[in-house]
Amino acid sequence: MKIAIVCGHFIPSMGYIEVHLANAFHQLGHEVKVFTSRIIPSYVQSVAKLTDNTPYKILRLPASFSMGQMVKSKGLAKEVQLFEPQLVICIGVGKLFPNPIYEIKDRKFKLITLLGDNEETYTTKSAIKKLKNTILQQVFKKKVYLKAIKKSDVLLPYTPSTIDVITQFVSEKYANLLKEKSQQISLGFDEAHFFYNDLERREERKQLGIGENDTLLITTTRVVPEKGLEKVIDLVESVNQKGFHINYLIVGFLEDEYGIQLQQYISQKEFKNRIICKSFTHASETRKYYNAADSAIFTRAAISIFEALATGLFLLLPKQKNISHILTNKNGFYFTDLNEEVMIESINHQKEKRQERISEAKKFSYGNLATQIIALSEI
Repeated sequence: MKIAIVCGHFIPSMGYIEVHLANAFHQLGHEVKVFTSRIIPSYVQSVAKLTDNTPYKILRLPASFSMGQMVKSKGLAKEVQLFEPQLVICIGVGKLFPNPIYEIKDRKFKLITLLGDNEETYTTKSAIKKLKNTILQQVFKKKVYLKAIKKSDVLLPYTPSTIDVITQFVSEKYANLLKEKSQQISLGFDEAHFFYNDLERREERKQLGIGENDTLLITTTRVVPEKGLEKVIDLVESVNQKGFHINYLIVGFLEDEYGIQLQQYISQKEFKNRIICKSFTHASETRKYYNAADSAIFTRAAISIFEALATGLFLLLPKQKNISHILTNKNGFYFTDLNEEVMIESINHQKEKRQERISEAKKFSYGNLATQIIALSEI
């Protein structure tokens, strides 16, 4: 099958859904071509580089408009039609980029749109930012969402809260159409990059100076203020002060002022030597860190949750709807309040049933998700 993936930004070095799906469709034997812009979003400019060294084709169009995450390129519809795809997958409706696809008349391809809106998409404490988000939603984005809902053959929300969020800003008619066309899927992980390896575990723990029986907790994320990692650091400190031995590895530091501030914050702790800081890195290195660890903690929804899941880590996640579909009793638990009890719980479960957790996680592999999408396109 010829598959076109349409998305405003496409950065192979980053672990976003569009990249993983392109890889998965290619691995399943389909002819894949990505249609995107030449823009790198501002929030990842310090760590991302554009590369087209992929086994599938990428067409990068010059941007005719760019503001925040929104981007438009002229000629998109024409280029997609020249490819003559049987399936077009649009990702990132709020970026506006897929809009021309929804305006194609007498199209000859199946059209599927992925929707990832969730309760964190528009959440902000700033009144000014809330107003800005509302204006952007009503003036720029809403029309494209309505077209996506109306014109797509299938809609694929990939968090359990996506439908609830979108229905807040569309009419009842479109809300009903959204629900009628939607098939729930999920974010996931690439099995080629994220898996458990015992040799990697032993070697990486040795490199990090972690004893065989010591506990290693990990967080992998872009280290930014919104993640609230100070609270995790404080709890790791207090649990160690009470006689527990827990090491904490933070992967994802950027070369910025906040990263420096957070490391200075750590340096003031009594047990600072049990907190390890690592820069944002590529998938193979990140996997080694996961394998070295025993459990993982995340303060917000992130793609890295699924990567950690793939390596069999016991996960500690905040109780919120957009990630409510991930955990079972075997692979972790949700917390409503991040406290010492949560930290201690991670120690108690760290090494139990890792292989069972790995087996259970396979349903989230992008190979499985891509197969599901192909099946939906054939209905």
